[in-house]
Amino acid sequence: MNVRGVCLHVFFCLIASSSTTTKEETTLYLNKRGNVEELRSILKFIGVPDISLSSKPPSHDKLSFEKSSECLNKLKSLVDITNITAESELFLDAAGKPSAGLTTGNLFWIGDYEMCETLRNVTRQDYRSCKVTAQAFIEKSPIPLTLTWTGCIPKQCQNGSLTEVLPLLGDWVTEKTKGQITLNRNKWTSDCETDLELDAGAYAAITFLAIVGFLVVVGTIWHITHPIILSLGKKYNHDGSDTVDVDLDNGGIQAVEEISAKVTESPFSNAVKCFSLQRTFKSLTSTETKAGQVLCLNGIRVLSINWVILGHTFAFVQGKLSDQSYLLDLIKRQGFTLIANAYSSVDSFFCLSGFLVSYLLLKQLTKKGHLTLPQWIAFYFHRYVRLTAPYLMMILLEGFLYRHLVSGPFSVEADIATNHETCKKYWWTNLLYINNLVPWNPTASPCLAQSWYLANDMQFFVISPIFIVLLFLYPKIGNKVNTVALGCSATAAGLITAYYNLEPSMSLGNPQNFVKLYRVPWVRITPYLVGILGGWFYWCWGEDAKEIVKIVPLWKKAIVALPFWVVTALIEYGVVFGLWSDLKDRFLHGKAASNTDSIAYEAVARIAWSLALLIQILLCQFGLGGFINSLLSWKGWLVLSRLTYSVYLIHLGLISLIMTETRHSFSLEPDFEMAVFYLGVMLMSYLAAVVLYVCVEQPIASLESITYRKK
Repeated sequence: MNVRGVCLHVFFCLIASSSTTTKEETTLYLNKRGNVEELRSILKFIGVPDISLSSKPPSHDKLSFEKSSECLNKLKSLVDITNITAESELFLDAAGKPSAGLTTGNLFWIGDYEMCETLRNVTRQDYRSCKVTAQAFIEKSPIPLTLTWTGCIPKQCQNGSLTEVLPLLGDWVTEKTKGQITLNRNKWTSDCETDLELDAGAYAAITFLAIVGFLVVVGTIWHITHPIILSLGKKYNHDGSDTVDVDLDNGGIQAVEEISAKVTESPFSNAVKCFSLQRTFKSLTSTETKAGQVLCLNGIRVLSINWVILGHTFAFVQGKLSDQSYLLDLIKRQGFTLIANAYSSVDSFFCLSGFLVSYLLLKQLTKKGHLTLPQWIAFYFHRYVRLTAPYLMMILLEGFLYRHLVSGPFSVEADIATNHETCKKYWWTNLLYINNLVPWNPTASPCLAQSWYLANDMQFFVISPIFIVLLFLYPKIGNKVNTVALGCSATAAGLITAYYNLEPSMSLGNPQNFVKLYRVPWVRITPYLVGILGGWFYWCWGEDAKEIVKIVPLWKKAIVALPFWVVTALIEYGVVFGLWSDLKDRFLHGKAASNTDSIAYEAVARIAWSLALLIQILLCQFGLGGFINSLLSWKGWLVLSRLTYSVYLIHLGLISLIMTETRHSFSLEPDFEMAVFYLGVMLMSYLAAVVLYVCVEQPIASLESITYRKK
């Protein structure tokens, strides 16, 4: 065995402290392999005591076992340098080991997952890849870190037995860092990979995928061959403009384009062609616009979803950093607050959703005067079907099939199993869009982590006609009702913050913020209500304002618009970056934000952000947006904006998949390394969204539009 192998064995003798190796036996062992002095210098350099040439193992009481067990005996035999075997060498080589940067937070020690498979094949024994995590603290910093270790564990140490030896690893870390890093002996977890069998949910996912794939293939072939068949039979008698072009707005607010050509084909033929890739790609890539569309929303949508991806990417990477303490340096940079406090991006979507629902419904009410009961049923059915089809696909994939597709040292992540169990038990709450309220359990991992937003948005959509119809029939009463609802929501946010002593924003690390504030509809409805009022305002005075602005000289437009742009930009800056000092106090000094600041922020921030964004939208629509409106209304955004709903559904599972499959740690330094990773995640999210859009989202939208028009 080479010097590397000897180093591995001597290093792990720190754990096997009950070994009875004598000085003569160890010296003979080392001499047989040569390079004794080289080995001593290596051990001295990395700080390992010269236990190999002592007459007895280290006497430090922190490194001794108080009791024996089957697991412990097996581990001792594997690290016994007097009895080296192929099994023990592979075991040690497959195990994660401390590396450079220990005192700066490099607690991510990943073993060789593929070597674990080799170990199983060589020994014919039941070795499994296991992951161990522990809570750690750096001296003079309140930030809790995570120590992560993976390795190949024998059968004797699986099913919880590994926890007997975990505290020793923590003591070794504390000793080697001279107290700079301490580990919480009560917060150790261990998970080992298990053999999984396909359950009903997995079979349902496979069946759903097979059906969709079959329909896409048949629809594409039929779309290509059907005109040929008809022309050969001299029965093809229409102008070819038989497509149903549906423009999907984000969050399910969809404006359906009218069918402009007569279709002589049968309903069955049209239904099958809805799944044609030729048709769905054409719908996706079309940049045609219609009069009256609010084009600046496309750019806002795309920028907002990219901001969401940025925040989630950094959140997931934090658990696998080789330089965890570098987060302290990042927090000192004000610009990092844009990532740490990216939650306003979600408020943007709520505001846009409320704006579109209000504006489109008011236009419909203006045209028809009122809606009949069947029309109201169609109003809800139209939205539910279009949102739920791709949503169901992702529930089946991520909730039931995902765990069968991953491998690697992190395929045993506890949240994967918990997510599966939640989906298995509560999938119906997702389809009813009440999963933000049921189950009311702060410790449970949700079925699709991002689905809380969809539940809130659907709940707001269901009650939105109450506010919109009042604005249509009785504007004064409608405005008062909306204003009171806004006040009640803001008050609820403040009272909940005060009662539970919460800090402003989840970026400050309190998990109760998500359960008590972040996911509940009575707090999150404020941007939606602001959007409803904005849609009503634009419906009332939008066209008149445009006509007035057209005749105003350019310099007067600038004088009028500039103060609004400056004030709204300052408001948005304050909402996002106003927490910078609180972030520094919390993570650098362990000082929590004052209760007064927390209450004020939670009560006002969402209203302030959405109101500023709404004013900017109106400025763009009134002709006072200048180059900003030109940028946000660029036709290229139109294609990407059609993908934002699918991107939202896909991106979090994709990030989780990458993190699960990874075999290495990540680094936040230099900045461009994380920038490249983020851009890669974003690109992959959009590419995956194209597949979901053309195979599920757009075909279902086309099918539903055919039915909707006939009704």
